[in-house]
Amino acid sequence: MSVEIFQGESIAPGFAVGPLCVLNGDSWTKPPASEADNPSLELDRFRQQVHMLEQEIEETVDQLESEAYRAEAEIMSTHLALLRDPELHGQIYDLIQNNRHRAETAVEQVLQSMAAMLASAEDPLLAERAADLRDLAIRLEAGFSERHAFLPLTAWDRAGCFIIALPELMPSLVLKARELGVAGFIVAYGTGVSHGAILAKSFGMPVVRVASLEYVTRFSGRNILVWGEGEVLVEPNEIELSARKLPDNVIPIERVAGAPEARVWISIVDPGQLEAVEWAGIEGVGLYRSEALFMRYREDFPSEQEQFTAYRRLFRLAGRRPVVFRTVDLGADKPVEHMRFGPQVNPSLGLRAHRLFRFHPELLITQIRALLRAASGDHRLWLMFPMLETIDQLHFVQSLVDEAIQSLVNEGITFQSDFRQGVLVETPSAAWSFRRLLKEVDFASIGTNDLVQYLFAVERNTANVADLYQPEHPVVLEVIHHLTQIAADAGKPIFICGEMAADMSLLPVLVGLGLRDFSLSMGAAAIAVRDLSGLDETACRRLAQQCLAADTVNNVHTLLNRPDKQPVPSQVVAEGDVLDPVCGMVVHANDTPYAIDVGELSHYFCSRSCLNYFMDHLKQVNGTTSE
Repeated sequence: MSVEIFQGESIAPGFAVGPLCVLNGDSWTKPPASEADNPSLELDRFRQQVHMLEQEIEETVDQLESEAYRAEAEIMSTHLALLRDPELHGQIYDLIQNNRHRAETAVEQVLQSMAAMLASAEDPLLAERAADLRDLAIRLEAGFSERHAFLPLTAWDRAGCFIIALPELMPSLVLKARELGVAGFIVAYGTGVSHGAILAKSFGMPVVRVASLEYVTRFSGRNILVWGEGEVLVEPNEIELSARKLPDNVIPIERVAGAPEARVWISIVDPGQLEAVEWAGIEGVGLYRSEALFMRYREDFPSEQEQFTAYRRLFRLAGRRPVVFRTVDLGADKPVEHMRFGPQVNPSLGLRAHRLFRFHPELLITQIRALLRAASGDHRLWLMFPMLETIDQLHFVQSLVDEAIQSLVNEGITFQSDFRQGVLVETPSAAWSFRRLLKEVDFASIGTNDLVQYLFAVERNTANVADLYQPEHPVVLEVIHHLTQIAADAGKPIFICGEMAADMSLLPVLVGLGLRDFSLSMGAAAIAVRDLSGLDETACRRLAQQCLAADTVNNVHTLLNRPDKQPVPSQVVAEGDVLDPVCGMVVHANDTPYAIDVGELSHYFCSRSCLNYFMDHLKQVNGTTSE
């Protein structure tokens, strides 16, 4: 029996075991208050630290993007926007120049004050953004004192996994923890919608929130189990571990009567991720995003041999399990440094995926050659083509595959000739022509991220319209139902991947719509195995029909017993963007002619109307009236 069991709340799913490392508030002490002798010097110190932190965050963004962690990179881009906020700089300048504060004192006072204001917001999503400001405060203050922002964490830099207990999950700490091999977290504050929690979910790191860290931290250095279902166990025994973990080749969860015959797959961006996979209950690789490899090369595309080496490792680690391999999808939000994609007003509607192959067919031909060589032997390859619109594009990419095969035959090179071909449905036209497409392939997958974007003509990362990106909308559910019915009629498997597949609250609806193959991140896969085993298929169908009959997305939320989502523009505010203080629209600071300086602060507006309203209000506050 374990020494102690703590009940908490799940912030991020998963399972992790390791020695406990405690980080507490003493690691982030406030700078000593003292008067600055030279305000000009303090301003220079502040600017220098901002510049250094900007460079550090930019490098992090580049690294995440190179690994195809697009949403995670956007979180850190939000930190850049906060760091460059003119209002933030104005308040800090004022404290340094007029109050003679030292730079670190001014930074701490302003950022903590702004964080406190956000934390008091009624909207829980907005309140969670306070952690981002506290994160920046910690990193800037650490720079002033020339120490590491999370020094106690670096002291635990050793082989093997470990668990961190800390008051709050900071995004930059999660990134550092991932680098050091941290397995999971125990926190006192925060929710699953915080940026730190979102990053932890992406990297498969479980997080449990407990009522108080006081008792947990007494066990520093002891072996700890963090189960992302809301439990923390101190020195767990083998029975307790087995009850909460899916061990190799054993699935401890039995299907309830009437449960669907569903299958869980994992989505990856790097073959190395398979080193840590617990395969129990997992069918195989449901999505390998091959463009992640291409985006790591800064001078040129990877050669056939370089691709062969990476893909060979992929199949070696997967063994005889199927691997759904998505051919390279470059362009739009996946650019490469050494190529330009020509004039494009809207890159999301421009040159990407197979459209690029019309100018550079060698990209796909080389990739297919490397792939088929790597898959030779007793491996199961499912080749999938993304971003197709109609049957014409399918025929085009298949012709390039045939060309690659013929070149291997001509050269007498051994390759895998027995493989399946499939399509990734991401465009409305592909959904509309799905019956024709499916006749010519062996399987299909629904790429929900792009499909939802194109259905609503909404870029989910554009601040002013992000709230209109609604995967659970009845329109989206109708399209998915249409696709599953066609696949069922044809007797061919259809997968679902993307963020929608990882939303556990939607799992019963998706099952009810006819889906049986789910491809998710490693962190969510084990939870999906368990949840699917406990569903009642008849009840799922009933719920799906109710959602299909709903008129609005709010009606669907009611059926799912979850609150309506509220738009939070600050989640997607990019570098150089600011909020119009009148209407709340996000605007480019360097792109709007409507701006005004009030003291040390600069304000930007979307239109002359908002600017005039602001000026009139300012005059009223100052005791004058506008003419």
